[in-house]
Amino acid sequence: KKEGGDDMIGGGEVEERLLQREIPLSFLYAALSLALHSTVTDRVRVLYESMLSEMDTTPAEDTTVPGEQVSEMIQHLQNTCQLVPGAQIVETNSKVPFQTFRVGTGDELTQRARGGYGGKKGSPGVTRESEGPVSLEEFHAILKSKTVCAWGECYVKKAGRTSTSDR
Repeated sequence: KKEGGDDMIGGGEVEERLLQREIPLSFLYAALSLALHSTVTDRVRVLYESMLSEMDTTPAEDTTVPGEQVSEMIQHLQNTCQLVPGAQIVETNSKVPFQTFRVGTGDELTQRARGGYGGKKGSPGVTRESEGPVSLEEFHAILKSKTVCAWGECYVKKAGRTSTSDR
């Protein structure tokens, strides 16, 4: 308490606001996905099903999720340190006196994975469409792409080799 007043200023008030803050369920699923002792395919499926459960439709009705939800999930994976640091780097428009870089947002990483970037020397897109709904297979491809690289899956080179967590 301040002298002469009964208002609490400082740590207690901030602590109370933090305790009242709601955390999205999708963020909790993303954080818990790392604790699962399962294959990468199972982790991807659980994350995808969590996005489907947040929608108002039944899973049998629509088997795709909106692109915005995918971007949000990738942002959650980024916030919980499940993306490779090198994949998160994006160029800025500042090129003089030298090229500068920054950490990309979940939306930017998703767009780069879906639509490709960098022209001939860059990376092609991993989905049929650069916008719109995403299927489970496309979601898995986005997470394995070099621009997102969840759990280091972009480093698995050979198609016949199992994923790092699938052994």
